[in-house]
Amino acid sequence: MANPSHHVPSHPAAPDEPAPRFTLRHLPFAAKLVLSTFLLAVGVGYTSAMVQLHMQHGDRDGKPLPTMENVVAVFAGKVWKNPGEVVDSPSKLETVVMGNPTGSISGSNMAPAFFAHDEADYAKQAKQPGRKEKLDQERDGERKALVAWAKAAPETRAQAYKDNRFKLPKELEKLVLTVAYTDKSNPGTVLVRQLLEDRCVRCHKPGGEKGDIPLTTYEEVAALMPTAAAIPEGGGYVDSGRQIGLEKLTQSTHAHLLSFAVLFTCTGLVFAFTGLPGIIRGTVGPIVLIAQVADIACWWLARLPEPYGPGFAKAIMGTGAVVGVGLMLHIVCGLFGMYGPKGKTLLVLLFAGAAGGGAAAWTGVIDPFLKAEKAKVEQKAAAEKEARDKDKQKVAPKDEGKGVPVQNGGPSGLERVLTGPWKDAKWVADGKVPDGGMVRAFFDKESDFKDALKSDPELLAKLTPQREGERDAFLAWVKAAPEARKKGYDDDAFPLPEALVGKATPEFLDKDGKRLKVKLLVETRCLSCHADGADVPLDTFEGLSRYFAPRARE
Repeated sequence: MANPSHHVPSHPAAPDEPAPRFTLRHLPFAAKLVLSTFLLAVGVGYTSAMVQLHMQHGDRDGKPLPTMENVVAVFAGKVWKNPGEVVDSPSKLETVVMGNPTGSISGSNMAPAFFAHDEADYAKQAKQPGRKEKLDQERDGERKALVAWAKAAPETRAQAYKDNRFKLPKELEKLVLTVAYTDKSNPGTVLVRQLLEDRCVRCHKPGGEKGDIPLTTYEEVAALMPTAAAIPEGGGYVDSGRQIGLEKLTQSTHAHLLSFAVLFTCTGLVFAFTGLPGIIRGTVGPIVLIAQVADIACWWLARLPEPYGPGFAKAIMGTGAVVGVGLMLHIVCGLFGMYGPKGKTLLVLLFAGAAGGGAAAWTGVIDPFLKAEKAKVEQKAAAEKEARDKDKQKVAPKDEGKGVPVQNGGPSGLERVLTGPWKDAKWVADGKVPDGGMVRAFFDKESDFKDALKSDPELLAKLTPQREGERDAFLAWVKAAPEARKKGYDDDAFPLPEALVGKATPEFLDKDGKRLKVKLLVETRCLSCHADGADVPLDTFEGLSRYFAPRARE
């Protein structure tokens, strides 16, 4: 005989009686079994998603899940640094090379150039039986070798390019990469210039597919190298270099919304038919799906400028926690709401067994794995500290006597072409510009100065120190920290070192003579030859940025 307590009466309720409510307890056993299996599978799947979060967004430093800092670095592209901290800001080269190998080639992703975009050779080798897996490892090794070279000290980097020989760091000595780019007589050494030519220069050369961004010389490649990020006074956010790309963010958004909309609707419906009070069912039932939508919205809002972007990125931790706790309530309450005392006892035993299995997995697999990750990170940090300590022991570059710091890694391209006495400089209108080759743009290549040079010694005596002040002020801006340089350009007001205050031509200074009008100076002294459409356009900050990196002396 059926249990009358599990039977929904078929006759209508009396007007003064509440209508009977269908709950999970009224389901037939087969339906309960299907729903129980579904809920348990969802729980296991969500647990595996936590593992994926560790692998994808964590620092792999021994922490089980991504930290708040990791989330802000990935979604907002920012990391908080205090004054004095070391900033490891990935270079443009690293960002584009370590992109998505299966994505499209773009200004933010050049990874396919190492894989399928190398059409003939890659496709031919990939067709060989059992070759593709090893081929992908070799091509990935090429990328890692280039990144290691980019992270080397500027002097080491330049010499390695010149010699076409780069010695990999110890942790990468056994890196698997294409044999054609290794020095067989010197294991652990990469033919770095040859690698760049084959993977990059074939498109990034005059007349090539990407000829507008040539990479045919070290100076051109050096523009993509790491630069030291400036930390705001009192601490602040700097670029992390890890921000998720729009292509990947779009893919994740549509995949998560479509799949989770179905999944959390199902678990929410199961929860809605438990025997819990209506206010609890009406709140917890839909909250998981609502939190998931809010979570994905924060992914996009995190891309807003500071301080809003990092704030929304931090909110992702909260919305994610709501999803996790809410889903756990869906599963646990749904399972226990289906069964009577015997079924609940069986569930308790099942969860106890799962807890024991989880503890064993933690002790035998997860904890050793996390400890190994932590040890690897600590070893890398110790090696980097040792390298920094060695750098500190080197003789520091001296000040030029004008309050302008000398750039570590050697003078930049702009600094080299604008340094030297203008009277002895050889003017170069095109071609490869030697040291001092653009100095005269501030002096006798400008009409007023040229006229004074011919016939007005008094005016010449006045203009000469002003033009020298212009050049020194411009070089001070060139040598400034990247963020200060960008802000000075965007604001058209760069704060000058005390020794240069009031030295430049007044029209390029603010009323106090303390700030340089960078854009106006560039427009006046440079754009007559370097406007948009010229071989070397300098009409934008991006155009100028190509010549901020250290350049080998001509």
